[in-house]
Amino acid sequence: MKKIFYIISAFFFVSFLFFVVNQVFVPSSSEASECILIEPEDMKMRYEDRAILLNDMFIFDVRPYITANKGKRIPMSMAITYESLENELTYEIEVWKGKDLYLVGEDTESTENFCKVMLKKNYPIDDIYVLKGGMNAWNGPVITGNFEDVKCEEIDLLEISGLNNSNRKIEYVDMRSLQDYVKGHIPGAVGEGAFSRENLCLTGVFSRAVQEDGLVVFVGYTEPETLHRCRVLKWAVGYNNMYALKGNMKAWNGAIEKGRFAGRY
Repeated sequence: MKKIFYIISAFFFVSFLFFVVNQVFVPSSSEASECILIEPEDMKMRYEDRAILLNDMFIFDVRPYITANKGKRIPMSMAITYESLENELTYEIEVWKGKDLYLVGEDTESTENFCKVMLKKNYPIDDIYVLKGGMNAWNGPVITGNFEDVKCEEIDLLEISGLNNSNRKIEYVDMRSLQDYVKGHIPGAVGEGAFSRENLCLTGVFSRAVQEDGLVVFVGYTEPETLHRCRVLKWAVGYNNMYALKGNMKAWNGAIEKGRFAGRY
Protein backbone atom coordinates (compact mmCIF):
# COMPACT_ATOMS: atom_id res chain seq x y z
CA MET A 1 0.00 0.00 0.00
CA LYS A 2 2.84 2.35 0.86
CA LYS A 3 4.46 1.66 -2.51
CA ILE A 4 1.23 2.46 -4.37
CA PHE A 5 0.81 5.72 -2.46
CA TYR A 6 4.43 6.61 -3.26
CA ILE A 7 3.93 6.05 -6.98
CA ILE A 8 0.63 7.95 -7.12
CA SER A 9 2.17 10.87 -5.22
CA ALA A 10 5.02 10.97 -7.72
CA PHE A 11 2.49 10.87 -10.55
CA PHE A 12 0.59 13.95 -9.42
CA PHE A 13 3.83 15.79 -8.60
CA VAL A 14 5.02 15.05 -12.13
CA SER A 15 1.77 16.24 -13.63
CA PHE A 16 2.50 19.81 -12.61
CA LEU A 17 6.08 19.68 -13.83
CA PHE A 18 5.03 18.92 -17.39
CA PHE A 19 4.44 22.67 -17.79
CA VAL A 20 8.20 22.89 -18.18
CA VAL A 21 8.08 22.54 -21.94
CA ASN A 22 5.80 25.55 -22.39
CA GLN A 23 7.57 28.65 -21.14
CA VAL A 24 6.42 31.56 -23.30
CA PHE A 25 4.05 33.84 -21.35
CA VAL A 26 1.64 35.61 -23.69
CA PRO A 27 -0.96 37.93 -22.14
CA SER A 28 -4.45 37.04 -23.32
CA SER A 29 -8.02 37.40 -22.17
CA SER A 30 -9.35 34.73 -24.53
CA GLU A 31 -11.36 31.76 -23.36
CA ALA A 32 -12.02 28.58 -25.30
CA SER A 33 -15.68 28.31 -26.33
CA GLU A 34 -15.91 24.85 -27.90
CA CYS A 35 -14.33 21.41 -28.08
CA ILE A 36 -12.59 20.99 -31.44
CA LEU A 37 -12.07 17.49 -32.79
CA ILE A 38 -8.63 16.99 -34.31
CA GLU A 39 -7.55 14.10 -36.51
CA PRO A 40 -4.56 12.06 -35.23
CA GLU A 41 -2.47 12.95 -38.28
CA ASP A 42 -3.10 16.68 -37.87
CA MET A 43 -2.15 16.57 -34.20
CA LYS A 44 0.96 14.56 -35.03
CA MET A 45 2.07 17.20 -37.54
CA ARG A 46 1.76 19.91 -34.91
CA TYR A 47 3.50 17.75 -32.31
CA GLU A 48 6.47 17.15 -34.61
CA ASP A 49 6.88 20.90 -35.15
CA ARG A 50 9.08 21.71 -32.15
CA ALA A 51 8.29 25.41 -32.29
CA ILE A 52 4.62 24.56 -31.75
CA LEU A 53 5.23 21.74 -29.27
CA LEU A 54 7.54 23.66 -26.97
CA ASN A 55 5.77 27.01 -27.09
CA ASP A 56 2.10 26.61 -27.90
CA MET A 57 0.89 23.10 -27.01
CA PHE A 58 -0.28 21.70 -23.71
CA ILE A 59 -1.10 18.01 -24.11
CA PHE A 60 -3.30 16.68 -21.33
CA ASP A 61 -3.69 12.94 -20.78
CA VAL A 62 -7.13 12.62 -19.24
CA ARG A 63 -7.22 8.83 -18.95
CA PRO A 64 -7.35 7.07 -15.56
CA TYR A 65 -3.96 6.92 -13.85
CA ILE A 66 -3.68 3.13 -13.94
CA THR A 67 -4.35 3.06 -17.69
CA ALA A 68 -1.84 5.79 -18.45
CA ASN A 69 0.85 4.31 -16.21
CA LYS A 70 0.67 0.76 -17.53
CA GLY A 71 0.23 1.56 -21.22
CA LYS A 72 1.68 3.97 -23.74
CA ARG A 73 1.79 7.74 -23.25
CA ILE A 74 2.65 10.73 -25.40
CA PRO A 75 6.01 12.25 -24.35
CA MET A 76 5.65 15.63 -22.63
CA SER A 77 1.96 15.17 -21.98
CA MET A 78 0.47 16.24 -18.66
CA ALA A 79 -1.75 13.90 -16.69
CA ILE A 80 -4.85 15.48 -15.18
CA THR A 81 -8.07 14.15 -13.69
CA TYR A 82 -11.50 15.50 -12.79
CA GLU A 83 -10.23 15.73 -9.21
CA SER A 84 -7.29 17.94 -10.17
CA LEU A 85 -9.63 20.25 -12.07
CA GLU A 86 -11.74 20.68 -8.96
CA ASN A 87 -9.01 20.87 -6.34
CA GLU A 88 -5.73 22.05 -7.85
CA LEU A 89 -6.33 23.79 -11.16
CA THR A 90 -9.29 25.97 -10.21
CA TYR A 91 -7.31 29.22 -10.34
CA GLU A 92 -6.08 30.86 -13.53
CA ILE A 93 -2.67 29.52 -14.47
CA GLU A 94 -0.56 32.17 -16.16
CA VAL A 95 1.27 29.76 -18.44
CA TRP A 96 -1.98 28.75 -20.14
CA LYS A 97 -2.69 32.22 -21.48
CA GLY A 98 -2.85 32.37 -25.24
CA LYS A 99 -2.06 28.66 -25.65
CA ASP A 100 -3.96 25.67 -27.03
CA LEU A 101 -4.84 22.53 -25.07
CA TYR A 102 -4.90 19.07 -26.63
CA LEU A 103 -6.84 16.43 -24.72
CA VAL A 104 -6.02 12.74 -25.10
CA GLY A 105 -8.38 10.21 -23.56
CA GLU A 106 -9.47 6.61 -23.91
CA ASP A 107 -11.91 7.45 -26.72
CA THR A 108 -13.55 10.43 -28.38
CA GLU A 109 -16.69 10.51 -26.23
CA SER A 110 -14.99 10.41 -22.82
CA THR A 111 -12.46 13.03 -23.94
CA GLU A 112 -15.21 15.35 -25.18
CA ASN A 113 -16.96 15.01 -21.83
CA PHE A 114 -13.76 16.05 -20.06
CA CYS A 115 -13.41 18.97 -22.46
CA LYS A 116 -16.93 20.20 -21.65
CA VAL A 117 -16.04 20.27 -17.97
CA MET A 118 -12.92 22.31 -18.74
CA LEU A 119 -14.93 24.82 -20.77
CA LYS A 120 -17.01 25.60 -17.69
CA LYS A 121 -13.84 26.61 -15.82
CA ASN A 122 -13.25 29.57 -18.16
CA TYR A 123 -9.51 29.04 -18.32
CA PRO A 124 -7.60 31.79 -20.22
CA ILE A 125 -6.75 29.59 -23.20
CA ASP A 126 -7.32 29.93 -26.93
CA ASP A 127 -8.68 26.56 -28.05
CA ILE A 128 -9.26 23.06 -26.69
CA TYR A 129 -8.68 20.19 -29.10
CA VAL A 130 -9.91 16.64 -28.59
CA LEU A 131 -7.86 13.86 -30.18
CA LYS A 132 -10.29 11.91 -32.31
CA GLY A 133 -10.26 8.22 -31.43
CA GLY A 134 -8.32 8.71 -28.21
CA MET A 135 -4.90 7.31 -27.39
CA ASN A 136 -5.45 4.20 -29.50
CA ALA A 137 -5.63 6.39 -32.62
CA TRP A 138 -2.34 8.18 -31.89
CA ASN A 139 0.46 7.10 -34.24
CA GLY A 140 3.14 9.54 -33.14
CA PRO A 141 5.94 9.22 -30.54
CA VAL A 142 5.06 7.29 -27.39
CA ILE A 143 6.55 6.32 -24.04
CA THR A 144 5.95 2.84 -22.70
CA GLY A 145 6.82 1.19 -19.43
CA ASN A 146 6.24 1.78 -15.76
CA PHE A 147 7.77 4.37 -13.48
CA GLU A 148 9.30 1.55 -11.43
CA ASP A 149 11.43 0.53 -14.43
CA VAL A 150 12.97 3.96 -15.03
CA LYS A 151 16.60 4.38 -14.02
CA CYS A 152 18.58 7.56 -13.51
CA GLU A 153 22.37 7.54 -13.58
CA GLU A 154 24.77 9.80 -11.74
CA ILE A 155 27.26 11.99 -13.56
CA ASP A 156 30.49 13.21 -11.96
CA LEU A 157 32.44 16.43 -12.41
CA LEU A 158 35.02 14.82 -14.69
CA GLU A 159 32.32 13.76 -17.13
CA ILE A 160 30.74 17.21 -16.94
CA SER A 161 34.10 18.81 -17.69
CA GLY A 162 34.38 16.71 -20.83
CA LEU A 163 30.91 17.77 -21.95
CA ASN A 164 31.72 21.43 -21.33
CA ASN A 165 34.78 21.08 -23.53
CA SER A 166 32.58 19.70 -26.30
CA ASN A 167 30.25 22.71 -25.99
CA ARG A 168 27.27 20.47 -25.32
CA LYS A 169 24.46 22.28 -23.54
CA ILE A 170 24.02 21.45 -19.84
CA GLU A 171 21.04 22.69 -17.83
CA TYR A 172 21.24 22.43 -14.02
CA VAL A 173 18.15 22.11 -11.82
CA ASP A 174 18.90 22.99 -8.19
CA MET A 175 16.39 21.13 -6.01
CA ARG A 176 17.52 22.67 -2.74
CA SER A 177 15.61 25.25 -0.74
CA LEU A 178 15.45 28.83 -1.96
CA GLN A 179 17.45 29.91 1.10
CA ASP A 180 20.36 27.61 0.25
CA TYR A 181 20.13 28.52 -3.42
CA VAL A 182 20.53 32.20 -2.57
CA LYS A 183 23.62 31.45 -0.45
CA GLY A 184 25.39 29.87 -3.41
CA HIS A 185 24.53 27.89 -6.53
CA ILE A 186 25.98 26.68 -9.82
CA PRO A 187 26.00 29.60 -12.28
CA GLY A 188 22.88 29.57 -14.43
CA ALA A 189 21.18 26.81 -12.42
CA VAL A 190 17.40 26.80 -12.24
CA GLY A 191 16.31 27.32 -8.64
CA GLU A 192 13.36 25.01 -8.20
CA GLY A 193 12.68 26.34 -4.72
CA ALA A 194 11.78 29.74 -6.19
CA PHE A 195 8.47 28.50 -7.53
CA SER A 196 5.12 28.32 -5.78
CA ARG A 197 1.79 26.70 -6.68
CA GLU A 198 0.78 29.86 -8.52
CA ASN A 199 3.70 29.46 -10.90
CA LEU A 200 3.85 25.79 -11.71
CA CYS A 201 6.51 25.76 -14.40
CA LEU A 202 10.20 25.54 -13.58
CA THR A 203 11.49 27.56 -16.57
CA GLY A 204 12.45 26.74 -20.13
CA VAL A 205 15.03 24.24 -18.93
CA PHE A 206 13.55 21.19 -20.65
CA SER A 207 12.63 22.99 -23.85
CA ARG A 208 16.18 24.33 -24.17
CA ALA A 209 17.68 20.91 -23.48
CA VAL A 210 15.39 19.15 -25.93
CA GLN A 211 15.96 21.67 -28.68
CA GLU A 212 19.74 21.46 -28.36
CA ASP A 213 20.05 17.76 -27.46
CA GLY A 214 21.58 18.86 -24.17
CA LEU A 215 21.71 17.37 -20.69
CA VAL A 216 19.64 18.10 -17.61
CA VAL A 217 21.59 17.62 -14.36
CA PHE A 218 19.80 17.62 -11.00
CA VAL A 219 21.52 18.91 -7.87
CA GLY A 220 20.08 18.31 -4.40
CA TYR A 221 20.95 17.38 -0.82
CA THR A 222 21.04 13.58 -0.85
CA GLU A 223 21.58 10.89 -3.45
CA PRO A 224 18.18 9.15 -2.97
CA GLU A 225 16.28 12.43 -3.22
CA THR A 226 18.12 13.63 -6.32
CA LEU A 227 17.94 10.28 -8.10
CA HIS A 228 14.23 10.01 -7.39
CA ARG A 229 13.46 13.46 -8.79
CA CYS A 230 15.52 12.62 -11.85
CA ARG A 231 13.58 9.37 -12.34
CA VAL A 232 10.23 11.11 -11.94
CA LEU A 233 10.92 13.70 -14.60
CA LYS A 234 12.70 11.29 -16.92
CA TRP A 235 9.65 9.02 -16.86
CA ALA A 236 7.26 11.90 -17.26
CA VAL A 237 8.91 13.91 -19.99
CA GLY A 238 10.34 11.02 -21.97
CA TYR A 239 13.74 12.69 -22.38
CA ASN A 240 16.63 10.36 -21.61
CA ASN A 241 19.47 12.84 -21.14
CA MET A 242 18.76 13.47 -17.46
CA TYR A 243 21.27 12.80 -14.70
CA ALA A 244 21.93 13.39 -11.01
CA LEU A 245 25.15 15.13 -9.98
CA LYS A 246 27.28 12.65 -8.07
CA GLY A 247 27.96 14.04 -4.60
CA ASN A 248 25.36 16.76 -5.15
CA MET A 249 26.27 20.36 -4.28
CA LYS A 250 28.97 19.25 -1.85
CA ALA A 251 30.97 17.85 -4.76
CA TRP A 252 30.81 21.01 -6.86
CA ASN A 253 34.21 22.74 -7.09
CA GLY A 254 33.52 25.24 -9.83
CA ALA A 255 32.34 28.84 -9.77
CA ILE A 256 29.52 29.84 -7.42
CA GLU A 257 26.85 32.49 -7.86
CA LYS A 258 24.86 34.08 -5.05
CA GLY A 259 21.46 35.73 -5.11
CA ARG A 260 17.86 34.94 -5.93
CA PHE A 261 16.72 33.08 -9.00
CA ALA A 262 15.73 35.59 -11.69
CA GLY A 263 14.06 33.09 -14.02
CA ARG A 264 14.54 32.38 -17.72
CA TYR A 265 11.28 31.86 -19.59
